[in-house]
Amino acid sequence: MESNLRKGIALALLAALISGFSVFINGVAIKLADPVAYTLLKNVGAFALLAAIILECGELRHIRSLSRKQWMTLVLIGVIGGSIPFAMFFYGLKLGGAAVSSFIFRSLFVFAGVFGYLILKEEPEPRDVAAGFAILIGNALLVSGDLQLGLGQLLVLGATMLWALEYTLSRKALSDIAPRTLMASRMLFGSVVLLATMGIGGALGSFALTSIETIQWLLLTSVALGAFMMAWYTSLKYLPILKAASILALGGIVTAVLDAFFLGKAVTPGEAAGLFMILIGVAAIAGLAAFSRTFAPHLQVRGS
Repeated sequence: MESNLRKGIALALLAALISGFSVFINGVAIKLADPVAYTLLKNVGAFALLAAIILECGELRHIRSLSRKQWMTLVLIGVIGGSIPFAMFFYGLKLGGAAVSSFIFRSLFVFAGVFGYLILKEEPEPRDVAAGFAILIGNALLVSGDLQLGLGQLLVLGATMLWALEYTLSRKALSDIAPRTLMASRMLFGSVVLLATMGIGGALGSFALTSIETIQWLLLTSVALGAFMMAWYTSLKYLPILKAASILALGGIVTAVLDAFFLGKAVTPGEAAGLFMILIGVAAIAGLAAFSRTFAPHLQVRGS
């Protein structure tokens, strides 16, 4: 049990690092194409990567053994996690009010904790609640600009809640469905729904890629997405949903560091305080002792 906890923490930390890097590179890449079309193509790329890994690992027998109920669960996860929220999120951002929208999205772990309690009956430890509160305060300190609240923010809120619900259902499904099967199904069914949505909206023409640069960014972001999913969904197999989702908040610090280093974005004292609060919250909810037990064996000098 303790071994699974350490494994889950290590995977969630890895997922957070990849997520922070992915947000940074997607911030550059998304400007090169229509956001929804770009997301769909990136999802297809990640699905192709995961499908290749499944074939290489010989997991087709597991896929063929899935029951009708399990397939319905996978379709549901794909719809509520891999398609509808993306459209809601990008349209919500397009309507403006990025400051509040960003805070709402970064508060995903709160909704994940609520769904975890209601659906999985996971009762958070007092330490986890306190750490989550610290992360929430840190996110609030990062809010700057026009504190607009309207339809755009409601759409972002809806998308955030759907992702939190999907993560919770995924954790439940992982009790008898292999992580890689769940990941690939999420990408496959989500991409089908996104494609249908674009077809109904007459937006299929936005698939036109105008440069080799766009394709190169697509390849990079697809690999990053596939790597994130490998780490994230496997961590959900071992960690309570609140703990896993809270650790994921570390990705915001990674993105901020990359923005400052490569794009020269200045960090205000308020933002620095917010990032520090998030770091403290993540360290607390992961457990400093767990950090030590996870990584110390790899740092020991042998033969001394």
